[in-house]
Amino acid sequence: MGSFTGKRPIRSRRAVLVAVGATLFAAVLVVGLAFANSISVGRATENARALHWANASLGTAALARSALVQATTFVELAETGQVDPVDAAVAVEDAKDARERLFELLESGIATGSSAELNAFLDPVDAVIGTLVAGDYERAKNLVMVDLETSYIELTDSLEDELDSAQIAMDEHEAAGTRFSDFVRFFLTLAIPAAAVLIYRSVAKRQVREHKMKAQLELQAALDVSKAKDSFIAGLSHELRTPLTSIYGFAEVLTEGGAADRATTSEVSQIIANEASEMTRMVDDLLMAAKIDSTGVEVDMSPTRLSEVVESAIAPFEKAGLQVTRSPSQVVIDTDAARLRHVIVNLISNAAKHGGQNIGVAISYGEDVVDVEVWDDGPGVPEDKVANLFDKFVHSGSTPLLTGSVGLGLAVASCLSTMLGGKLAYQRFNGKTYFVVSLPLRVEVQEEPAKEKGSLATMVRALTT
Repeated sequence: MGSFTGKRPIRSRRAVLVAVGATLFAAVLVVGLAFANSISVGRATENARALHWANASLGTAALARSALVQATTFVELAETGQVDPVDAAVAVEDAKDARERLFELLESGIATGSSAELNAFLDPVDAVIGTLVAGDYERAKNLVMVDLETSYIELTDSLEDELDSAQIAMDEHEAAGTRFSDFVRFFLTLAIPAAAVLIYRSVAKRQVREHKMKAQLELQAALDVSKAKDSFIAGLSHELRTPLTSIYGFAEVLTEGGAADRATTSEVSQIIANEASEMTRMVDDLLMAAKIDSTGVEVDMSPTRLSEVVESAIAPFEKAGLQVTRSPSQVVIDTDAARLRHVIVNLISNAAKHGGQNIGVAISYGEDVVDVEVWDDGPGVPEDKVANLFDKFVHSGSTPLLTGSVGLGLAVASCLSTMLGGKLAYQRFNGKTYFVVSLPLRVEVQEEPAKEKGSLATMVRALTT
């Protein structure tokens, strides 16, 4: 009996050592898993940034190319009197603006394999702009057809390769995570001694469950990002190609002398300008969304007369032939006029694309809030889609929530409204669709504005007082 009792402590110590060793090994395994997951998430974030930058660069490069073609055509036609010199000067300024957007992307701090091609693309862009400013449109045409086109093809090829590489990297990270998960499950099942498994069974099971849940969430997130990316690229390519096709077609009409008289020439030129303006708005939304997601957007608050902001937002639409009613107002508030104009432009554009024939902008106010309402008499948004109306890249199945949209306009408008200290809301009332921007009334009301029957906020206040 004495010899038997003397061996029990030894066996007990061995069991403790085995248990401690299994615990340490399990702890190291958990640390390794967490480290691997953190690296995977970091790499996925880098790939997502590169993907976003490449998408923005593709759209902006297409816009710059289109703007340069338009500017060159307008300058040439201005020399023969077929286009107003003022329109030609505006086209050159648009080309300069497009060039600045390209430069902003290059200076955004995101280092990718296409940065060199984008920098190289800026050289013929600058050369074309310089020759247009100097009045040498013949040389500008040659630069556009040879240097610019060659550099553009190289840039788009590089960006498309980069998009493919980013997608492959995301797939590889997903596959590596799955392999690592399989290894962990195998180790926990077979390699740990039976005693340690029994001792730490509950801990091991909890860790496995948490890891499975995290892996499922990461896999679903990766699939959602990939699907959103594919839908976004398809939508953006279609939306940019549509106005670009019109611009090229009508530009060829002007270049080949297809416009028989000055009135027709002016009409064709206006169509080109309208399509270029729509492309600019889409790219502006794309750049604004990138700023909101990365560095944020600065706001410059100052006393602003609302009616002036509304008129500046309506002006380009009326120039394009859209009729927009508005209510008179002398309300002055503390806000950022440029950001608020961006919001109103997006809402009017949304109403013009998806609303009814009648569109209006109304301004009303209460004791501490002022409402800017953009309304139309269209059918509105389906009830089951309202909850996600202000999300980015919202789709229903494979169909965009709002056809004819890349899915950024309302999301950008909502974010900017929040940055201005207010909020953007959707309402359906009395057969009309309302998008209401509610802002704090912090300055003054210089005189009582006219009450408009179509003002939703005015009717709601009347019912509650």
